[in-house]
Amino acid sequence: MEKEKQNKNVEPQPVYLAPFPPQAFEEDEIDLIELFKVLLKRKYIIFSFTIFAAVLSVIITLLMPNIYQSDAVIIPRGESKGPNLGALGGIGGMVASELGIGGGGSIEEMQSILKSKRLIMGLIKEKNLLPRLFPDGWDEKIKQWKDPEKAPTLQDGYNAIIGILHLNYDKKLGTLKVAIQHEDPVFAKQLVEWLIQELSETLRQRTLDDSRENIKFFQKEIKKTSDPLLKEKLYASLAKEIERRTFAMAQKYYGFQVLDPPIVPDKNKKVKPKRAMICTVSTISAFFISIFFVFFLEYIENARAKLKE
Repeated sequence: MEKEKQNKNVEPQPVYLAPFPPQAFEEDEIDLIELFKVLLKRKYIIFSFTIFAAVLSVIITLLMPNIYQSDAVIIPRGESKGPNLGALGGIGGMVASELGIGGGGSIEEMQSILKSKRLIMGLIKEKNLLPRLFPDGWDEKIKQWKDPEKAPTLQDGYNAIIGILHLNYDKKLGTLKVAIQHEDPVFAKQLVEWLIQELSETLRQRTLDDSRENIKFFQKEIKKTSDPLLKEKLYASLAKEIERRTFAMAQKYYGFQVLDPPIVPDKNKKVKPKRAMICTVSTISAFFISIFFVFFLEYIENARAKLKE
């Protein structure tokens, strides 16, 4: 019992933990100082390379031509609240809806048609667009290619238009933006107009061809049948096909509505190049590349010094 009381009266001795060795912090500090010394030692390389890259990026961006964008926003007639049939009014709209002649295709289908070789190559031939797509190789005075052997083909023209054609499908609104980016803002606007016109004519011609075949079929069946009830139904179907054909020929843009027509973009409304961004990114990139380069030089120099020792 006395021993237990004595043990309780003994005050516990404090335990002192050994401090962390400051070597790691000192080494980190020394490393940072050494790195900073390397940068100061070769500061002229960093400065020269960064300035050179900045000046070069400015020169290159100034040599880049301004690119302008013209676009149109279209929507399939089936996607709109009601077909816009102009002077035909509400009765025409109801008839079109009943006959199913308001729409010409889905957004995906229209995108495929706009990018098709048939449409684009046909447009290039019809409008003689190769000289406008490849002006550097065209002699405007004599209206010939400077080097006939290297004259661009329709495939080259197709690739050129595909490269400047941008289609943006807004799923929320159900609209399709057809945009062209080109150095000539007037040509950009014209090309958008021609593309949506060709799209309309493609959809229209498909409907007319289909309607023509249906009309021939109904006329043939009317001559063959002697059943008055069946003949009456065939006449009704024939009348609908004729109405369908009439409506298809009456609309300026068949299969879709133009919500926002293309316009000539202003000269100060270029979409690219983004000169300020290009110069900034180039300068910052050059600065960091030059830092890595001087560290590499320092490493090579130290390695050679160790080999000599």
